[in-house]
Amino acid sequence: MKLGRCPVCHSHLHLDALIQDDAGSELLGVLAGLGRPLARPLVQYLALFRPAKSDLSNARALKLAKETLDIADRDSLIAALQDTVRSIQEKRQKGQVQPLKNHNYLKQVLASVAPEARRPAPEADNNRPTVTEKKQGMEESPEEAQRKWEAHMRKLGVDPNQYKVKK
Repeated sequence: MKLGRCPVCHSHLHLDALIQDDAGSELLGVLAGLGRPLARPLVQYLALFRPAKSDLSNARALKLAKETLDIADRDSLIAALQDTVRSIQEKRQKGQVQPLKNHNYLKQVLASVAPEARRPAPEADNNRPTVTEKKQGMEESPEEAQRKWEAHMRKLGVDPNQYKVKK
């Protein structure tokens, strides 16, 4: 499936080619689930790790993305990523073009942006997997969620009744 043309080299971009690699496919899935406010600065941040004379592998980009998302909460991370990218790009314009090797710079920026945002290290317990549950906003009842969805659909000019499942 042709997506369009690359804005840099103008070659054709094909979605099926992008997902051939398992790590590339998983990376696209991670980014797609984040939403634009976080995904865009995360991609810009990942580009700071790219070596000068080669590409960043999908496996390394995926590993870096997962590590980055585990550093802090969403809102603090967005601000810290934007500040980090802006600062490193300014340094690169002055001739300092070394790729990042770890997340220490981001962690320093995050500490200055929101010290309370850093997550404590999980306790070492080899018997159970570590799972981080991420929630956004307030919890709401299914009825409240349904009411909000219907109001949003009406605002868009769509009849929400056409999407109701018949029991």
